Amino acid sequence: MKTITIDQLICGMYVVDAQGAKNLHVNGLITSATQIEQLRRKGVRLLNIDSSKQQALELDSSEESQFTQAISPADTPSLSVRQSMKKLSMAQELKNAQLLYSEAKSLQARAFADITNGKAVSVADFRRCAEGFIDSVFRNQDALLCISRIRDKDAYLLEHSVNVSILMSIFAKYLKLDEDIIVELATGALLHDIGKIKVPNTILNKPGRLTEAEFVIMRKHVEFSRDILQQTEGISPISIDVAANHHERLDGNGYPAGLAQEQISFYARMIAIVDTYDAITAQRVYKSGQSCVKALKILRTDSPSHFDLALVKQFIAAVGMYPPGTLVLMDSEKLALVLENNPNSLTCPKVKVFYNVKQRRYLTPVTVDLANAKCNDAIKSAVNADEYGIDINKFFNQFILQS
Repeated sequence: MKTITIDQLICGMYVVDAQGAKNLHVNGLITSATQIEQLRRKGVRLLNIDSSKQQALELDSSEESQFTQAISPADTPSLSVRQSMKKLSMAQELKNAQLLYSEAKSLQARAFADITNGKAVSVADFRRCAEGFIDSVFRNQDALLCISRIRDKDAYLLEHSVNVSILMSIFAKYLKLDEDIIVELATGALLHDIGKIKVPNTILNKPGRLTEAEFVIMRKHVEFSRDILQQTEGISPISIDVAANHHERLDGNGYPAGLAQEQISFYARMIAIVDTYDAITAQRVYKSGQSCVKALKILRTDSPSHFDLALVKQFIAAVGMYPPGTLVLMDSEKLALVLENNPNSLTCPKVKVFYNVKQRRYLTPVTVDLANAKCNDAIKSAVNADEYGIDINKFFNQFILQS
């Protein structure tokens, strides 16, 4: 038997009882992030767990249902303002998403300049930016996902934190976390790499593999981020947590503190997944980004040693196998850009077909819903635009944003 805090509770643990909420009797296996948040909302702060019953989680729907009913007896909360927002089409939300993305990059650049000049970071500005992302995600998350995939090789430092914030917002929404929590997570994600401003440019922008000595210096950026945020007025503990611990790993081989297992909070586990995913898929001056499918496979392979396996599975469900903005090769030997996810089939999104690989020529762009029963084409693989000499940013601006 072992006593832990609510922040240490993870999927796969077996709860014997909980403390902090009146008239609440809890006993059972934790199988989802939703259950953890329900306990948190009920006011639970400490729990007794039976470590002998801890499992490498494989979801059991009957156990999950019984447990969920026990801790949340038929009390359906009213819809929040965001949940009741009018849902917009991809085309309607794209312009909003593009503006939000551009403003976020400008905010990042200004914050780096402020720190360099000895000025304080404005948390209020970053929180407003995070709120904008979250509003857009609730209206139509595919728009921001699509914008975030169209990358500038020379702007990794600015775009990475913006993309991580967007992905955290989408992930947290999927997990049905409280919206106040989502704001703090998205704000912390925007600021999680702020300490890189203190890393020498020769190391930060080195076009190649870092030496061991250089990597030691690069790893310091996490501590720099933590120290900057701890001295920043108005920042929340959750925002500091995700910034300070996004490189920690479950097996204790992360940094800077070498935390392991229960020492790593639920929120830090989330950003570890999101940060790694975006870093793998990013386009940089010295290397091409790997496909989203490859990134998801790496996350699965490195779970549960590095990442929380249950959360990795939920992240995949949240963003889809082929997130909007992904370039894909079809069975028909045509290239297409993924536009929208199909929640009922992660492998059958809506795509814009625009290039014939065999004939090496552009086609009149056509939107195809791969989930349509009449569709006779399917995705073969996710690919890189550089392999085909295609300027995907130009195509996106001409045929997606302007359509």
